[in-house]
Amino acid sequence: MSARVAQIIGTGPHRVLAVHGWFGPSVYDGFFEMLDPEKFQIAVVHNPGYGDAYDEVPAADITDLARAQLSVADELGWTTFDVLGHSYGGASGLRMATLAPARVKAVVGICPVMPTGFDAIAVANTGATEETGPAYMASYAKGTAADGPGMIIAGLDPVLATDPVAYEDLLDATLSVMNEETFRQYFLVWTGASFADDVVGLSTPCLFVVGEDDPFAQVNYVMPTQAAMADGAVRIETLPGGHFLTVSGDWKQLIPMIEQFLIDRG
Repeated sequence: MSARVAQIIGTGPHRVLAVHGWFGPSVYDGFFEMLDPEKFQIAVVHNPGYGDAYDEVPAADITDLARAQLSVADELGWTTFDVLGHSYGGASGLRMATLAPARVKAVVGICPVMPTGFDAIAVANTGATEETGPAYMASYAKGTAADGPGMIIAGLDPVLATDPVAYEDLLDATLSVMNEETFRQYFLVWTGASFADDVVGLSTPCLFVVGEDDPFAQVNYVMPTQAAMADGAVRIETLPGGHFLTVSGDWKQLIPMIEQFLIDRG
């Protein structure tokens, strides 16, 4: 079980592992080209079971995934690095920080899953019921049907859902980079994230960027992790857009925010 580097962008001194979430690496398409290539070196990682790592067995849990991503840093020869993660990539970034605090210099979570997974706050935010999980698990096989993965994309990002081209592009990309086994397994991985005790007092600098229209990773969901970590370790920002903020949000706001945060933390 291995994660793989699909692309390296830039040659700068700030080394960043870019890790994706449940709907795959296409959420970053074009995004990193707007980061200053003389300041940053971005390694775009495909998680086991996705894209360039399609033939790999999916991670068993969030800790298993974080260890696979740390192994990518080993292969790159990166002693220290930052992590930028979308959705459950935010959770795996935090998990890497708990496993290797001397190596992970900072974590940027975009609409991040927290160490508590799909907890009571997230359930309340999304209006989930006992039927939600089984419906999500079964949706991949329905493809582009109204109750397929597109249903989840539209529910998590109502802003993206109003842009038919971007919406269809993300849905098509999702269906092309993984199979049903990967889709179902990573639903269990992120919903079952449970390492809240390990972030208590953690001093790794973190930026959590929340989409104003994201019904899942709202401010009230990320605040308990902020409160549990060391004083001043976590900064929370909100921007217009939904859960797929790298697609539905304004890059002119999001990218400078990320750049400045990482540069300020050296």
